[in-house]
Amino acid sequence: MLLALGQATGELAYRLARKHTRVALANLKSAFGDALSPGERQRIVRACWRHYGRITADAAAFHRLSPEDIGTRIRHEGLDQLRTAHAEGKGVLLISGHFGHWELTAYMQGFLGCPLLMITKPMDNPRVERMLATLRSGSGNEVVAKVDAVRASLKALARGIGVAVMIDQDARGSGIFVPFFGRPSSTIPTVGTMHLRTGAAVVATFSFPEDDGGWRITYQRLTFPGLTGIRDEDVYRITCETTALLEARIRERPELWLWMHRRWKTPPPQPNTTVSPTDIT
Repeated sequence: MLLALGQATGELAYRLARKHTRVALANLKSAFGDALSPGERQRIVRACWRHYGRITADAAAFHRLSPEDIGTRIRHEGLDQLRTAHAEGKGVLLISGHFGHWELTAYMQGFLGCPLLMITKPMDNPRVERMLATLRSGSGNEVVAKVDAVRASLKALARGIGVAVMIDQDARGSGIFVPFFGRPSSTIPTVGTMHLRTGAAVVATFSFPEDDGGWRITYQRLTFPGLTGIRDEDVYRITCETTALLEARIRERPELWLWMHRRWKTPPPQPNTTVSPTDIT
């Protein structure tokens, strides 16, 4: 019932939330150009809305999940790579985007014995914020407001636990510009700066719906051999490589990414202006 309600709500949003639908269509046009016809773009955006409605409704049933769901309704690939990264004791930067069922992926981390520090932007409604914090921490994860993110992340990594980093949103004035679907995109340099500063492992995770109604969650350990030792250059390279991996997953299943976000809202700097990641920590 929840899934059906969620998909129906997403279908309604596709028709009524016209501003966000127009943003999604424009983003698809910018990302894929003429490789997608107008009809294909409409189909993807409609499927995206239905998917978003489904996972939003599904989150209401998180309290029913338990470790027993691992391997049945929720299946993991590359879990050994995640566990090896945790065993090194320097913490894990678990990177992803608003792709698939990102809240479910994070929620299950606690049941896997690899809990996360989740960095969130507090909601305007305190009651909704408390509800979301309770939901996200139900499996053993920790939640911290974005304003306290840097200090809390360093402490979490020092304790050897994971920090969730979403790398797919416009970073406004705090980002560096790297290619994303062929366009300069303001992107947080957090993964690069934290990895270089702490030695924390970097693991990418993505989730995919299965035909039987379950979910497949993948993990991939990332390494960056041949870094120069020049901090700004290395941060830029790491940000480019992690963003390219996200783009590859979105190209595989475009309907699973949140196209309604204004990803390219921040324009790139003028030719004589530079933004250094040194100034963004």
